[in-house]
Formats: sequence, structure tokens, C-alpha cells
Amino acid sequence: MTVEREIVTGTDAADAARLTAERFVRFATERGLVEPREDAPAETHIAVSGGSVATSVMPAIVAAADGAGVDWSHVHVWFADERFVPRGHDDRNAAAVASVLRGAKGFVPTHLHSTLSSEIGVSLDEAAAAYERELRVNVPPRSRTPGALPSLDLVLLGAGPDGHTASLFPGRDPEAIAGRVVVAVADSPKPPPERVTLTFDAIDAAQRVWAIVTGEGKAEALRVALTPGVDARTSPLGAVRGTDETLFVVDEAARTALAD
Repeated sequence: MTVEREIVTGTDAADAARLTAERFVRFATERGLVEPREDAPAETHIAVSGGSVATSVMPAIVAAADGAGVDWSHVHVWFADERFVPRGHDDRNAAAVASVLRGAKGFVPTHLHSTLSSEIGVSLDEAAAAYERELRVNVPPRSRTPGALPSLDLVLLGAGPDGHTASLFPGRDPEAIAGRVVVAVADSPKPPPERVTLTFDAIDAAQRVWAIVTGEGKAEALRVALTPGVDARTSPLGAVRGTDETLFVVDEAARTALAD
């Protein structure tokens, strides 16, 4: 069964971040991260992307979560994608996210799962393979079906003006990475060229997928993504789905190309 996509609209990017943060608090409460319950999951696994998700949305989430009393000690944070550059490089998504999480009450630093970086002597393919192994070891699937993929509890995605999300770009054959959890991207059209990314299948195995899309420059990408029947080759953003929830948090500027 296909989960219907929900669209929530804020007035601007800051308001969209606020709405995402409020939604996260509800999610955390349901997971027993505010008031512990005996039946609450032992761990919660979320994945985040870079860009404005890392620099604007995550700070809003941490502030709202701390205000609500969320216990971050049971939360593991992964990356929807990462740039294969040296640790500490400005292009690394991990730097911005780690900085934000230092202020999250109870967050355990070892629960931030970053990909291997380029300066330690591993290849791009080795970094992708290592990240996939780590995900498979730590994130359980939702079913016992042989070959079932790890099921993250929540994936937070951004989008580019071309409709890419994570490091999944238009014009590429999704069947070439079918069944994989993580792949190396050696020729990203957006610099830096080398990246490690979750695949469509890995994102679609997540229970909740939230895409935060703001700004007039993303309006056409949002319109295409929400076009019925759009495929992954045309719009990676439009192809991703969560098993339980698919949410688009947008602002008024990004909605300008949508029909009323």
C-alpha cells in the first residue's frame, strides 16, 4: 500500500524549520523519549542530510526537543549522505550536525554515525561499504524476511533545485543501485564530486521520510516531485517514500509553482 504524502506549509524557511521541530517533538514523544515507557523502543535511529537541514532544521529540532524534555541518549543519528572529503573540511555534513548535537541534552557522541573520510587512506568504495556494514549491524529491519533492509525510524531530507535529494541525482538509473543500502557516488554534478549516499531502497525502508523544501529556487523541483507518477530518474525527491509516513514541509515561496 502506498502511503499518501502530506504537505505542511510554513510562511518561510524559518517557519518550516519550526514546524519540522514541532513534528519531531511529537515523534519523539511517541517513541517514549520524553516520558519513558516500558514498551518504548530501546533505540531510535534517524538520518539527516546536509545543507539547510543540518544548519537550520537540526538546530530548531534540538532547541524544541530540549524544551520538551527529549532524552537524546537513546537516539542514534546517521547521515542520508556525506561528502568524501577530509574530516573537518567545510564540505563535511558531519561538522555542522555534530556541532548542533553537542547541545542536545543527553546525546551520546558515539551515537553520531558518520562515514569514513578521505584522509585516512580508504577509497570511496571502501567508505560506502563500511557505512553499509555499520547500518546493517546497528539498525534492524522491520521484518525477518531474508534480505530485508535496515529500517531507520526517520529520515530528514533536503532537496536541490534539480530535484536531487541526499546524493541521488536526476538522470541516473535507479535500477543500477536496487537492493543496495549505501552506494558511492564518484561523479556528483554538484561539488564535491565524491560522496556516499543512502539509496532509494534504504530511504524507502525507513518508517518516516520528511523532506524540507524551501525557497523560490526549489519551487519547480517541488512541482515536479509532486506530479503524479513521476519516476526516480526524473525526480529523486518525488520518488522517495516512507513505509508509514511521507511528509513534505515547505514554505510559501516553494509552493509558488503548485496548482491551487
